[in-house]
Amino acid sequence: MSERRRPKGEDGGLLPDMAESYDAYFASGLYQRRYPRPNRRTLRVLEKLLPEGGGLIDYGAGEGRYCLTLARSRAAKVVAVDISAVARAHLRERVAAEGLSDRIAVTDAEGAAYEALIPRRASFDVALLGFGVLGHVAGRENRVALMDELRRNLKPSGHLVLGLPNRRRRFRAAQAESAGLPGLEPGDIRYRRDDGGRAIALFYHLYERGEIGAELAAAGFALERLTIESVLPEYAVTHNPVTGWLDDRLSSLLPVDWGYGYLVVARPAR
Repeated sequence: MSERRRPKGEDGGLLPDMAESYDAYFASGLYQRRYPRPNRRTLRVLEKLLPEGGGLIDYGAGEGRYCLTLARSRAAKVVAVDISAVARAHLRERVAAEGLSDRIAVTDAEGAAYEALIPRRASFDVALLGFGVLGHVAGRENRVALMDELRRNLKPSGHLVLGLPNRRRRFRAAQAESAGLPGLEPGDIRYRRDDGGRAIALFYHLYERGEIGAELAAAGFALERLTIESVLPEYAVTHNPVTGWLDDRLSSLLPVDWGYGYLVVARPAR
């Protein structure tokens, strides 16, 4: 994530450096302990949209809980992007150990390596901004710019898949604490994760359902489907397969705004 996606607040202070924060998150092992496997609903959508041997941009790939599975199940050709050097190192180790080096290329979010792997031409079938990744980008203009960039790399028949945090369900205390802080837009919060020995400072933009379509349209996408990502918190859904199965069923029955997060599928509109 480049500096243009880390704007200064009106008080002159920077929002948390998400690369540093996620380096700490992954180095501690906390992220893997919280989210050990894919969300079954998100994975099912991706497997339906990706043709066999298709191209995937996994932006915010972390340690690979989606791209590793898709490289195996769909023989996907993946560009896995993450701002965390620790996550990239862990993912490269897993890619090599699983013999998937011919299918998954791992890169930072900027620079020559990124430009070489994602050369801004319509060549990918799916772009994934999974569980909360887009919400970690500060500033509406920056989120729209990122989605627009990804759109330019999708085939006309391609799809963008988003997992977005639902403002109605998440971080109520942090929302109250962050209200009125300088440099934050409506829906923005600052919060912390505790790894047992260190508090990791993080930023999130929480979404109201009505703003999702507006941001997509500004980036040149048409909303195709908006459903529940999960009803229970992501850590509960990804730890226990039975809980994940039950949550999947509930997510198909309940109103969209009851979701812990939104699962969004969009297609290029121009």
